Amino acid sequence: MGSINAFSSVKPERTTQLDVGAQYNGERVRGWVSLYAGKVDDFILFRYGSGGMMGSGSQALNIRARTRGGELGTQWRFAEHWNADASLAYAWGENASNSRALPQMPPLEGRFGLNYDNRAWSFGGLWRLVARQNRVAPNEGNVVGRDLGPSNGFGTLAVNGGYRWSESLQLTAGVDNLLDRTYAEHLNLGGNAAFGYPADPVRINEPGRTLWSKLNVNF
Repeated sequence: MGSINAFSSVKPERTTQLDVGAQYNGERVRGWVSLYAGKVDDFILFRYGSGGMMGSGSQALNIRARTRGGELGTQWRFAEHWNADASLAYAWGENASNSRALPQMPPLEGRFGLNYDNRAWSFGGLWRLVARQNRVAPNEGNVVGRDLGPSNGFGTLAVNGGYRWSESLQLTAGVDNLLDRTYAEHLNLGGNAAFGYPADPVRINEPGRTLWSKLNVNF
């Protein structure tokens, strides 16, 4: 109250980006790749003060930014009712005005899945591997969150199964984080009091082993 509005001199962002991609669809194998590279003029950067987004000393300012990254994936139907899939995603960002990392960039992530479905019974598993993120800008971020420092890599495993009585009725159940790993996502709302999270800059862990079930009924 009584301080200068942090947004009074902030200009709107202007993004120029090139996207390229390709797909392959075969009888048993599918694949795709998507790449991008861009520059952002007047990128709106938040520099957090004490107490999170609404705390004293917080600033919003414009910088020049560069981004690039890509995703690739494949799906292989190796037997009747069986398929395997894999994907890899990477994002990179730079604060070009200060020659440092752009905050709030997700780390390298890979996903590997195995699924079975004979139109009655279905089973599946997902192995998710996330690398450590070292390219950070502590106490900088955006309106959603801020970098709290480097984050550790982790791996999680999820399994599920289900039975379909008809096209209109299906029951599924599963276990997320089967191995009960303790981990936190690099991008989370830790430190953002405006969203009801602790104002202190602490990383919020994700849930441990979680059991779930779902009944689908289509009319």
